[in-house]
Amino acid sequence: MAQTDKKLYYMGRRTSVGPATNGVSNSTQQNGAAAEATFKKSTPHLTFQQSGLVRHNDAINDRDLFLEHVYNDLSHPPATLLGKKYAGVLRMALATTFPIPDLGKAGSTYARSVQQSHPLSPSELPDPGLVFDTLLKRDGFQSHPRGLSSLMFSFAALVIHSVFRTSHRDPNINETSSYCDLAPLYGILGLGLLFPDVFAEDRLLLLPPAVCVLILRTRFMKSMKRRTYQPPSKLSGQAKIDQDEELFQTARLVNCGWFGTVIFSDYVSCILGLVREGSNWSLDPFSEMRNLDHSQFERGRGNACSVEFNCLYRWHATTSKEDEQWTQAMIEKIFPGKPLDTLNASDFAVGAKNAMAMLPDIHHWTFGNLTRQEDGTFKDEDLANLLKNSTDHPAGAFRARGTPECMRLHETMGITQNRQWGVCSLNDFRRYLGLKPFSTFLEWNEDPEIANAAEKLYGDIEYLELYVGLQAEQAKPVVDGAGLCPGYTISRAILSDAIALTRGDRYFTHDYTPFNLTSWGFADCQRQADAYGFGSALGRLFLRTLPEQFTANSTYAFFPLMTPASMKVYLKDLKLLDQYDMTRPTAKSKGVVTRDYTQVGNIIKDPKFIAHYEARAKHVVTGKGFFSAPEDRSEQQRVLEALGGTPEASEELTKFFYQKTQELIQSNSFNLSGSKTRSVNLVRDVLKPLPVHWIADLSGIKIKATPSSHGDFTAAELFHMLGDIYSYIFLDVEPAKLMVLKQHAQSHVKVLLQHIENSFGGGIINKRLSISNIFSLFSRPKKPIEHIIVQHIHKLGYRSMREEANVVLAIMVGSVELSVACTNMINLYLDSEYEDVIRQLASNGDPKGGLGGYAKEALRLEPPFKGVYRTASTDHNADGLNIQKDGRVFLDIFAAGRNNQVFPEPDTVNAQRDQSGGKKYIISDGISRCFGEDITVKIMTEVLRGIFAIKDLQRAPGNSGLLNRFKDHERPELNYAYLDDKKFVSPWPNSLSVVYTDNA
Repeated sequence: MAQTDKKLYYMGRRTSVGPATNGVSNSTQQNGAAAEATFKKSTPHLTFQQSGLVRHNDAINDRDLFLEHVYNDLSHPPATLLGKKYAGVLRMALATTFPIPDLGKAGSTYARSVQQSHPLSPSELPDPGLVFDTLLKRDGFQSHPRGLSSLMFSFAALVIHSVFRTSHRDPNINETSSYCDLAPLYGILGLGLLFPDVFAEDRLLLLPPAVCVLILRTRFMKSMKRRTYQPPSKLSGQAKIDQDEELFQTARLVNCGWFGTVIFSDYVSCILGLVREGSNWSLDPFSEMRNLDHSQFERGRGNACSVEFNCLYRWHATTSKEDEQWTQAMIEKIFPGKPLDTLNASDFAVGAKNAMAMLPDIHHWTFGNLTRQEDGTFKDEDLANLLKNSTDHPAGAFRARGTPECMRLHETMGITQNRQWGVCSLNDFRRYLGLKPFSTFLEWNEDPEIANAAEKLYGDIEYLELYVGLQAEQAKPVVDGAGLCPGYTISRAILSDAIALTRGDRYFTHDYTPFNLTSWGFADCQRQADAYGFGSALGRLFLRTLPEQFTANSTYAFFPLMTPASMKVYLKDLKLLDQYDMTRPTAKSKGVVTRDYTQVGNIIKDPKFIAHYEARAKHVVTGKGFFSAPEDRSEQQRVLEALGGTPEASEELTKFFYQKTQELIQSNSFNLSGSKTRSVNLVRDVLKPLPVHWIADLSGIKIKATPSSHGDFTAAELFHMLGDIYSYIFLDVEPAKLMVLKQHAQSHVKVLLQHIENSFGGGIINKRLSISNIFSLFSRPKKPIEHIIVQHIHKLGYRSMREEANVVLAIMVGSVELSVACTNMINLYLDSEYEDVIRQLASNGDPKGGLGGYAKEALRLEPPFKGVYRTASTDHNADGLNIQKDGRVFLDIFAAGRNNQVFPEPDTVNAQRDQSGGKKYIISDGISRCFGEDITVKIMTEVLRGIFAIKDLQRAPGNSGLLNRFKDHERPELNYAYLDDKKFVSPWPNSLSVVYTDNA
């Protein structure tokens, strides 16, 4: 291929973009033949218009042309349906026999896409068993040439069983819908409640166990925020039923959205071979597009699965050796003592009926020899092991004579059913796709033994039936753009079918909205191209639903559809091997939780309990000076003295936060029409930028009023950068996002340190000065007056400018937690019984410092973060808590602050609490490390005074005056979670508006 990122991928060609008709023109066939020949020669220098090639890049026009191209390969709606009433024998009005609203619904007939043009009489075709034994039966295992894992085809089985379920009563009927609606999980109706680790599709129990794990782990909904849902205990009757049903159906929409995202990220990435190139490019079949004449390129028009594609998705040749053994054991259990070559359809009917009759009730289904726990769930470790095993096992190669003998009955029944459906020949199907029909058996498969055997069985290539022709066709060569490597006809057809299946679904198109899925749900299930693992969605899914079972950069999580052995080769070629963990991950302990005041207080100060801060900080900050992360508190104490240890530093600190609070309220508020009432978003426009302006003065960074203004960053941009760094170092972030967050933090740190060092100018002159450095001293602009805190930092004796810059950076990073602490404090006291007293103290200037007690109580009752994690470096047995070495413990600071022995009437604000006898407040670990209790309380006191000194300031009406937050039970360290501007879960609050009267 050409040495360029614009790789070319052959996807076939049609001369018409309209609906398919019976047969195609000679020119279409000739173009298809030329294009296919070009593909086989791997010629890269053709354009899309010339030969149906698509460039693999981000050019929207090329991608849209490709999507239109493959979507229009198939009829929409299909040309006809199966069954007597559609065959013309019982001619009925089209409007009543073929209603579009029912297209593809469960219980409908299969469609037929291709007209059969050659007589394929079942009585004249070779015996299905003979065909299997001659062309399909495995003659030894061959690993997949591109390293696809067994899990790849377990996922494929899940997709296939989502849209195909042939009725045993009437084989023309598809009992499931023709859409990716997660019917194997929810069932056909999909009403009610999902029980723990239960799915609806009994057929999955007859598939390798990894398929069952995958369907269970498509249940990954978190808290949804469209509106405030009532606790079930507060509802009854129809109101409770309606709310339950809304939650259930909304969750299903989001989970289906996730299913589609996984299909078009990990699954299609493997099919196209993108993953081995390190590419995060993907198809986007759902969005609105326009034709060249500006008409809309159709979507959401429906889909009906066809019998041709029913036989296309029989990928038994890819069965791994381990899954072959599992299948063999399953068949021997269902058909004890029966030789494989004697089994027939009647045996299958009896065996399947008996197998289903032996199943327990749905709540007790099991697979892979797993045992349910008392609460009905499976152990995460057991489920994860099945996934890891399937990832380790290489899939088989697509090829003739590659199907395990234990699947003989499956294949012969499939061949027979296709004959009864009257399915077309292989060449008819290729003509339908605009491909050149094969002229000889040797052209179909270059292996003379296979070609000769097929010719002996069928006589004429035109009579080679579709089922057998697809399965035994020569596999595509291993070239760029080929990841699945089946026969070429399959390769060409499955992309067309995938686009038809999803783009035709109104739930993935017209009704795929933030309103229907909720803002969070809609954002969460979108494909994230910058996600770790080249945009992997399965990695996010596995790390979310099995968080203790994979490391944050494990190839088993981010590339599970490829074997680790193959990914090691590809990542090495991409020079990315050092960024991924190649070892098979072992389960981590979930740890213990302590809410006891004494235990929390002792452990948080005990150096034998290690926080992850120092290790995380070393990944993004080099050298000494980042005082808030190391366990050694001596450096921290020196910096805290520089921050507020002198009267002048303390005075400047308190003066800044009081004045800046009122200044930001005034500058960011706006008048209501015809009124003196002003309104301001107190969180977004005051409390978040407030510490940012302070640390900007400290670091010499110039804040821009607007994105286009002169300066370095807007307050929002700088807060976002610092928030990323803080989250990576101090928070127990979602594992799937950890590596991307690390990359962002590294980038932000590099930029910010450069700004800080530039602002220092020559704060500390390097001992060695070059000639250029000397001359630069004369050309350097006049250095601004340094912040008093920076002056004190200079005196601490650091050896280099970088170490001083690291100190300032640590202060900057810690400042973002101040915004959360202040937000919680203001929200606690607005409209509270304490508001009048606070307002009176603030109006009088708080001469006796009484507001400090309210700030402390706010930190106790509404801490910025709920708690912190620690890891024991040795065995611990004290205060009634036993923790083994390397065991994790979560210190619940929130609960410890409500200990009624230490804080009588713990839910009541008492600004004069007795703190004698060791009754100390335990404040959030991050903020205590960065600023200490005294400085934190001083800052919060001045913010409290600055806000409540404004006469008649109160919450804005309705939702605007509410702090929109929720509990995220998957992030225990967060006291509350929020949604950011992009509707992703965030630790940072975003909105709470207030109003006040402008008396100016």
